Amino acid sequence: MKRFYLLMLFCAVLIFKSNFINAQEKPIWLDGYYDETSESYLKVVQGTSKNSYEFARKNAMMQVIKDNFLESDVELKMYGDMFDIRTDNNVKVKARVIAEYQEKIEYDYICHLLVQVMKNPNDEFEKVAITDKYPFSGRVLVPGMAQMYKGQKTKGLCFIAGEVALVGGAIVSHTLMVSNINKISSTHNSTLKAHYTRNANACMAVRNISIAGAAALYLWNIIDGVAAKGDEHIMLGNNELIISPYSDFNSTGIALNLKF
Repeated sequence: MKRFYLLMLFCAVLIFKSNFINAQEKPIWLDGYYDETSESYLKVVQGTSKNSYEFARKNAMMQVIKDNFLESDVELKMYGDMFDIRTDNNVKVKARVIAEYQEKIEYDYICHLLVQVMKNPNDEFEKVAITDKYPFSGRVLVPGMAQMYKGQKTKGLCFIAGEVALVGGAIVSHTLMVSNINKISSTHNSTLKAHYTRNANACMAVRNISIAGAAALYLWNIIDGVAAKGDEHIMLGNNELIISPYSDFNSTGIALNLKF
């Protein structure tokens, strides 16, 4: 029985610690990313230079047009992180830098850009967010699923293992309790009756604790699945439904926010 409770304590510690562990060092989009809506798309471009990061960044921006057109004369106009590319055939591309990552390998400067490109240069840019927040999902109702969806596999597995162990403990202890109760009426030996009674009471206590623990862990799973942050992901031009718990001096409940 002590091993059982030690296992539960170990799972709880892992779940708690995983809230503070962030192993991501490089951006999530670095190895390639593409997303598209009816108005724009996100893509990763790369530029290199042996001179400086500035030249590498400019070459990365030029790659936006070179991926689709083969032009002899290309003009690049920069406005901070927004830029227009025009060609000698009056082709215009409106784009902006969403995120940037620079590195140097031997003698080469390398610039990686996550850019948003408008399909119609006259349209306004759609909203883009790189966030660790997630909209509400029905996955929170299944232990561990919301956590695994957010990229927190260790935490998700701990929720699953803890719930299985607690429910299994409740079932086994209830079965043993019933077995000991039946044995009480099967003997006239007072010593055995007292022994079976103690066993039945102990099994009932374990069953009740396991049921309470399973319920508490399930509630914790739901709250964590709704409120906890996960791995960073990219949202492009999507509506966002966020459900989160709140508490103030007058009330406590769940807040629902719909962002357009």
